[in-house]
Amino acid sequence: MEVLLFILQKGGVGKTTSAAALASILTQVHKKRVLLVSMDPQRNLDIICGAPIPRGSEQPNMYDVLKGDKHLEDIFVQTDVGTLAPASNLMYQWTGTPLLSLEEYRNLCDNPDALMEQLRARYAQVTDPMQDDTHRLERELKRMAEQDRFDYVIVDSNPDLGYLTTLSLLCWPELKVVIPAFAEESSREAILELYDTIRVLERQDFNRRIEILGFLLTRYENVRIHRHYEKFMQRMAKKMNTRVFSTHIRKCVAVPEAMASKQDIWSYAKSSTAAQDYAAWTDEILQLLGG
Repeated sequence: MEVLLFILQKGGVGKTTSAAALASILTQVHKKRVLLVSMDPQRNLDIICGAPIPRGSEQPNMYDVLKGDKHLEDIFVQTDVGTLAPASNLMYQWTGTPLLSLEEYRNLCDNPDALMEQLRARYAQVTDPMQDDTHRLERELKRMAEQDRFDYVIVDSNPDLGYLTTLSLLCWPELKVVIPAFAEESSREAILELYDTIRVLERQDFNRRIEILGFLLTRYENVRIHRHYEKFMQRMAKKMNTRVFSTHIRKCVAVPEAMASKQDIWSYAKSSTAAQDYAAWTDEILQLLGG
């Protein structure tokens, strides 16, 4: 089971569009078993997949999984794009299990010995890789691998470098990272910041390998400024031991139209230039992964 994470803290670079397009083509064209994990509280992936959860709904979602209240299979929603583990707007408030909740403190504040025992027990829990919050998604995905339920897992991260993004980067011990980006200066700076974050996480766990599979240039036009930044990104990719994908996703009006129609670009307009680019890029991904 291959796990691919779409990530960049800069918003609007085509991260969710690319994740949904890859999933749709893998599912519909290549007949692969795909799981999409929505880690962005904005829930754009859920909308594109046709499975948005109304605010206030009791539909189980990734917030329940992150808290440990549900397993992944408890929240699955079947879509034409693949099996979806939907997000929730409440995920923004998730920062991990506290060492001590306000209610626990109130119950134990008159008993110092019991209070210290509770703190010791909770500390042991949050620092144990078999129980802690930061590795919960990894444990859930390992269960999926053991059950041989999926060929590919595609994780759509939120556009920042906060706690949810860290959880996404720690979701698999041999993670493949795809970085959608524009051929412009702002994407370059965001990539450098992300690269620093990845290296820090790898240094903290020597058994973890986060491989940057490549930079995917989106909304690309064959103009001088884009060609200039493409060459610059080629040099940057070489220093990071990765690549700029050979396939670029050309700027195309069908992409925003598909999003407005709450569909992925492949389902919406297979003959569009962007859809054809994504199909070619999917072939490139499969070749790289040996799939």
